[in-house]
Amino acid sequence: MTAKQIVADAMQMKPTERMPVMCQMANGHTIINTGVHPIDYFVDSELWADCLIRMRALYDFDGILCHKPGRVHGIMDLVERTDYDAETPTLYMKDGARIECTRDDDAYYKPAEDFVRPTLDELDVDDLLGWVPESFLAFQASKATYAVTDPDAFDDHVFAMLDKVIERAGDEYSVHGEVRAPFDHFLNIVGMEDGLMAILDNPEKTLEVMDRTTEWSIALAVAQARRGAEAIKVSSPFAGSGFLSPDMYEEFIVPFESRLASAVRAEGKSIYTHTCGAIGDRLELICQTGVSGIECLDPPPLGDVEITEAVELLKGRIFIKGNVDPVNTLLRGDADAVRADVTNVVEASREMDGFILSSACSVAPPAPPDNLKHMVEVCRELTSV
Repeated sequence: MTAKQIVADAMQMKPTERMPVMCQMANGHTIINTGVHPIDYFVDSELWADCLIRMRALYDFDGILCHKPGRVHGIMDLVERTDYDAETPTLYMKDGARIECTRDDDAYYKPAEDFVRPTLDELDVDDLLGWVPESFLAFQASKATYAVTDPDAFDDHVFAMLDKVIERAGDEYSVHGEVRAPFDHFLNIVGMEDGLMAILDNPEKTLEVMDRTTEWSIALAVAQARRGAEAIKVSSPFAGSGFLSPDMYEEFIVPFESRLASAVRAEGKSIYTHTCGAIGDRLELICQTGVSGIECLDPPPLGDVEITEAVELLKGRIFIKGNVDPVNTLLRGDADAVRADVTNVVEASREMDGFILSSACSVAPPAPPDNLKHMVEVCRELTSV
């Protein structure tokens, strides 16, 4: 069987000839280990595709996560000047903003001095991005925020990276797309602090906005599924207990991610939610959304999920992608720590059809590659028939 078939069987909770392995990698980890320039990584879809393919080969993963479908077409037309040689390479935008393309992390948007977000009351639900400066709109597009509600209305260049990865690797390896969760879109429009306050102060308008951002997530997810992505990851990092209570999760997450899950599964593809931190008190609620799987399940002390308990609760219901400790094992650990952690996860999940071994959250930028390679080796040793 190909790696692609093995991952597909795992996502469908069928027995597999071995446990598949694939991890989400922080952008900084990819930049460091491919040696590309971070500005080129930020603006060039073909380069980004090549980087992801190289990283899959480096670790012999069974699949590739395309964090976003492509880079922003024409973004360099908005740039006044570049500084490739700075300690933090930077794009200086014509409207006074700048985009800092770090050498070991994500790119960051630094707004112009006159940048002001509207209040929630001021937002026009029918034109949620109508207020944004051109550079901010482009940066949000780089994070996969598009005010598009029809899966067939995207320009082809939006998917330039995803298409290239599928073309080069999609016959042998499982290629996954990604979308922002509706709540993640909401927070990026109104701001983190104001957004979290809004769910308390103005829940009605919050729900109205999220109804629209759900349409954005659905459109991009379905478009990627139709272009050949085998699964869609929902980036929902702020839905853990550090941000939302279970009651808030039930009100502000479940209805919207349920619509997203239903749309993707109607396309015959799998969909899984990525939520960081402590989520042990909302595993049942995550199942209620109808997703095919769950990613992270951060173990203590990063989160609060004991893998044996999660397997017992979730087996036969959704697949699990996790949950090797990305900090204490893959970043700070040695070969012995990697073997111990992988062995614990494998043994805990042996009675479950539908398990993909992965780092719980993203592989940290400075994580030693040898630890990732050893993780794959140990998993193959322990699970190959």
